Amino acid sequence: MFKYQAAYRRGAGVFFAEAPDFPKATAFGESMAEARGNLYGALRRAVEERLRRGEVLPLPDPGRVAADAYAVETVVVLPQAETSAAVCAA
Repeated sequence: MFKYQAAYRRGAGVFFAEAPDFPKATAFGESMAEARGNLYGALRRAVEERLRRGEVLPLPDPGRVAADAYAVETVVVLPQAETSAAVCAA
């Protein structure tokens, strides 16, 4: 189990979400809840891509979150089997 930070920003009428430890895991939505759900999917795909390629997952770095984030939360990644993962709120 890995606990990563998720950061959310507001701007131009949408919420932008990112997992700084996974640069490819970004998403947006009209609400924070929609952005969160989209981020969970993007993060799951990024984790599964790394697992399929045989790469190790990065160690969580809580200090990597941008200071200008609207909200920050911890997201849990549970690798399952060799190439799949589950993502949920901590």
